[in-house]
Amino acid sequence: MRVPNVLGYVRKYGVRAALHDIECRLVNKVAHFEILKGMTVRVQDVHDPSLFEAEGFDARFVGDDELAKFAHEGAHELSVDFLRNASGRGDRCYALFHGKALAAYGWYSKLPTPIDEHFVLHFGQAWTYMYKGYTVPAYRGKRLHAVGMCRALRAFTEEGQKGLISCVASTNFASLHSVSRMGYRIFGEVYVLRAGGRSFTYATKGCRDYGFWVESPAPDMALVRHIA
Repeated sequence: MRVPNVLGYVRKYGVRAALHDIECRLVNKVAHFEILKGMTVRVQDVHDPSLFEAEGFDARFVGDDELAKFAHEGAHELSVDFLRNASGRGDRCYALFHGKALAAYGWYSKLPTPIDEHFVLHFGQAWTYMYKGYTVPAYRGKRLHAVGMCRALRAFTEEGQKGLISCVASTNFASLHSVSRMGYRIFGEVYVLRAGGRSFTYATKGCRDYGFWVESPAPDMALVRHIA
């Protein structure tokens, strides 16, 4: 990280955050390393009622057929392969439309879900996993990501789920601040390391109650997993 970036991190997030970011960057020069913050949110954790409103937008679950045209356009960080894989797992997309324009979306799963090409996240069946949130640049700054999550949270709660479960990288300070303001509560961490064709994951004690852990299912990798 260049000096101006370090100073910017210090001013915005503090010295500890800047040092943590530098440490992770150094480790990632020789191996893939991440610390994922596990978190949950329930309807009663959301203290701002306006986050359940979507004035001026059509907010709803949307099917694969409707999303396919946006995937083909290539302007919404969606791909045909992703839609096929997500649909195969039964994942659902909750989106906000401004007229016919797709403004923002988030994906929701009740099954173990890949977090990248090497690792799969597991979580308790009482929770719905939220991932791949995206807001089109023209609509950013309107809290649409939070609004979409809150409305999806309410819908899944009405279906009998406890709430949403998710994870954010420990170096993604902007997202951590945003989800904290919304009402998410961090319960633990998962450490993920991949180097030399081997994978190691470690879930802290707080993850146990949420069935929250990460594995590498690839047959060509040796996996060591531990839940404290």
